[in-house]
Amino acid sequence: MPSNSKLICLHCEKKILSKRNYCLHCALPLAKTTEYCGDCLNKDYRFEHVHALGDYTKPLSTLIKQLKYQKQLIAGELLANLLVKSVLSRYTASELAQFDFLLAVPLHNKKLTSRGFNQAQIICDSLHKQLQIPIITHQISRNRLTTPQEGLTIKQRQRNVENAFVSNTRESYLLKDKNILVIDDVVTTGATTNSLCKTLLKQQVNSITVWCVSRTALEK
Repeated sequence: MPSNSKLICLHCEKKILSKRNYCLHCALPLAKTTEYCGDCLNKDYRFEHVHALGDYTKPLSTLIKQLKYQKQLIAGELLANLLVKSVLSRYTASELAQFDFLLAVPLHNKKLTSRGFNQAQIICDSLHKQLQIPIITHQISRNRLTTPQEGLTIKQRQRNVENAFVSNTRESYLLKDKNILVIDDVVTTGATTNSLCKTLLKQQVNSITVWCVSRTALEK
């Protein structure tokens, strides 16, 4: 099908943006229509809610891997464009106006040097341009080089990223009473996101909302 000079054909875009059953709090994919998942009853999530473009399945999983591991930055632009369309279908203009800052989940400096870029920042920068929401970059950093989360159990993931983030005390005053949008490519168990949220809450932010490209179904 013709793409009309876009990065993706209209058929694929429509399929990606089609409605999905998900938890209204954590965006976990659900097999049936219900408001909240059982997982949220058992976890102490520190964010208001997660909005995900879609599940971690093809073609989103392929595009994310192309961005992260093959350095195809155009995939990041495409994912951000799709995420914006998904966001605009969920939030009103007045709701979007309540957000003060975008914050991409930080990478440790060694990982950033090795990869050459932060995939979450690529998406975050595009969101900033399209939605005109300011970005913060220096207020929070990742101070521990954690092992990859893939293959770890939920408890191992939580321990792995515990206290992984730290705030810049000289600029932390900028976060007080602000509504923060945390941007990431994939949310799996929410361990990394929750660790970051705990650091933000210590700086007395007002609220934290998470936007991601994909939400991974939990293993049964």
